[in-house]
Amino acid sequence: MATLEAQQSALLHALLTPGNLWPGHPVPAGISAFIADNAYLSSARGLNCYKSNAHASAERALMAAYPVVTAIISAESMAQLACALWHTHPPERGDLAQWGDTLPTFMAGSGQLANIPWLADVARVEWALHQADGAADAPPDLPTLALLAQEDAAHLTLRLAPGLQVLTHPWAVVPVLQAHRQPPGPDQTQAIAALGSDWCPARTEHALVWRVGHRPAQLVDIPEPDATFLQALLSGHALLPALEACDLDFANWLPQAIQNGWVLGADVRP
Repeated sequence: MATLEAQQSALLHALLTPGNLWPGHPVPAGISAFIADNAYLSSARGLNCYKSNAHASAERALMAAYPVVTAIISAESMAQLACALWHTHPPERGDLAQWGDTLPTFMAGSGQLANIPWLADVARVEWALHQADGAADAPPDLPTLALLAQEDAAHLTLRLAPGLQVLTHPWAVVPVLQAHRQPPGPDQTQAIAALGSDWCPARTEHALVWRVGHRPAQLVDIPEPDATFLQALLSGHALLPALEACDLDFANWLPQAIQNGWVLGADVRP
């Protein structure tokens, strides 16, 4: 078992090591033993095949999680990013749908993308959308909102939609995402053209991401008081201190939040 574990570890190391191990490079000991026991890996072609499959899987995973980034920089450039990310931030889970969260930070530090500084924020919002799409279902329980009239707000919190996140960033990226997320066709082409030449002006933006039922995750830009309030709830604060942290007209906000599916109910905090 120890030998098999060492061989598997050596194979994984080889798959995640950038560049070609052959020719001119020694074959790791664990790989040598693995090759000796497996005829289909009797040459460098076997390992190269594994590495090619790994890179292809990485490309598919990132393009699925970041379709807008892919559309902006091209599929070829995304394939190169996927390969680089695979080797610098390899997956830590067997499910590749959970891999790719480090791409925004990786992009922000890339000199090649320095002329598109807002692209990393596009990626951050896309990853939040990807997470919301995969979040556990949470059916609405609107009758529990009666607690708002029965209990002290200091001991209550709101039950929020699956995958709900608020992302604050210095670029107005929401219109770019909304335009590219439309179904391909004349409407999408018109929406992208309407962005003009300055796609992402420099201004503070609060992007709200959430999912309603089995529909794809949704995205909207919200005012600062809404963002501050929701971020406080997401951080674990009770309703009263969350309201005290912002200038929010809660009576007008709550019906809109219920209608949009942001709020599913209320709970008494333990």
